[in-house]
Amino acid sequence: MASQEVFLYRSEAKSYFWTERTFIKRELPDAAGLPWLKQRFAVEAATLRLLSDQTSIPVPRLIAFGEDEYGRCYLETECIKGSVRGDMAADECRMPQLHHPSEAKSPCAACEGIVSANAERFVQEVVLPQLSRLKSRRTGLEGIVIPPRWVSHHDKREAWRVLESPQADFVFCHNDLVLHNMLFCTQTLKVLALVDMEDCGYFPPEVQQWKRDRTGQFGLYEDMDLVRRHIQLIGG
Repeated sequence: MASQEVFLYRSEAKSYFWTERTFIKRELPDAAGLPWLKQRFAVEAATLRLLSDQTSIPVPRLIAFGEDEYGRCYLETECIKGSVRGDMAADECRMPQLHHPSEAKSPCAACEGIVSANAERFVQEVVLPQLSRLKSRRTGLEGIVIPPRWVSHHDKREAWRVLESPQADFVFCHNDLVLHNMLFCTQTLKVLALVDMEDCGYFPPEVQQWKRDRTGQFGLYEDMDLVRRHIQLIGG
């Protein structure tokens, strides 16, 4: 008997569900606001397979990807038990016997420091070194090029062509590498998984960016020198 789906939340383009063992994202019938939506599902599925096969970066196991009877995309992955999203990990003290919080269920500065340090270590020692070793002669992934959102925010072209190089000059980029796309253990605050792979692909190395929070990430949108440089690098 299939596990019952529990609705979590929705964005302009996708809805999200839990089951007892899995996490599911689905394309909405009235999806809006996010370009290349179907391609994003395909890129995420391909990325999960790639990172599982060729790296030791922890990612959720891909269970299913495809289209339902209405032609809407879905992607199902294993549920990471005992985890919390990075930007929510310090919303309450996860180590009360160690930190002795004055109030239960209140934000914990000590936990926030641990989360920040563990995230930095995970990115610098695990994620970036391994992604940099994944190389290609072609941009994008499996013929799909989805530019980083700080690029597509300014350059509204409908499609980005695949660039080719005689050498394997392009490295694998996450392009949404930020704290809220990491899952942390609710007890130890160590990183359990990297998630949300729909912006991934092979690009010039300098396109890879790591920003701890949304404020830092949104700063990329405002750095017009960087945006113009990345448009030039990705657009050819």
